[in-house]
Amino acid sequence: MTQAPWQLCTAVGWREQAVKHAYSVTLGKMLQNAPTAVDDVEVCYLKAQHVQWDGVNLADLPTMWASPEEVNLLRVREGDLLVCEGGEVGRAAILDREPEAPTIIQNALHLVRGRDGSDVRFLFYALRQAVDSNWIAAICNASTISHFTVDKFREMRVWMPDGGRQAAIADYLDVECKRLDDLHREATRTIGLLKERRATLISAAIAGTLDVGDGTDGMQK
Repeated sequence: MTQAPWQLCTAVGWREQAVKHAYSVTLGKMLQNAPTAVDDVEVCYLKAQHVQWDGVNLADLPTMWASPEEVNLLRVREGDLLVCEGGEVGRAAILDREPEAPTIIQNALHLVRGRDGSDVRFLFYALRQAVDSNWIAAICNASTISHFTVDKFREMRVWMPDGGRQAAIADYLDVECKRLDDLHREATRTIGLLKERRATLISAAIAGTLDVGDGTDGMQK
């Protein structure tokens, strides 16, 4: 029986394996409000709220203190996958550009990078499926305070093709999901306009400023 019940994979040549074998997963740093060593530096950091499914918000980031070694370990780069450890556990986004100033992650986030050609975009879509199916919430004890711990994440089982196939699947999903997102935004805009039109019609009609006739049209005399 598969150990990834949320991913009903029947593809030939795919392998079910723990995330840790294809990706490195590093938990962020606990908030440090003051220096504790002479070489500590003040750096920007990302919190879970900065990471949404549609991207990473890099505006007006807070700062904390960290050692040079921690900055080197946790500094985010373009193409990194960031995953929420708490809150909406498993929510993820890929950093599309490197911040101008050195920026690390708080311990509410995981920093994920591929090993041996594994594509972080494939894991991003796998996480989206696991979240949408409520599987991650189930293993994170959602009845209390949910935490997608680094151990749970590293041991998470995922069916994966080879790196080249991962990239091809991610390329396809990038294009198709963007198209669907664009359609959703346009549909949302249209629905909003229709609601405004309905409200305008009702307001004008009950205010007596809309010519709807006198109600006698078509009545028999």
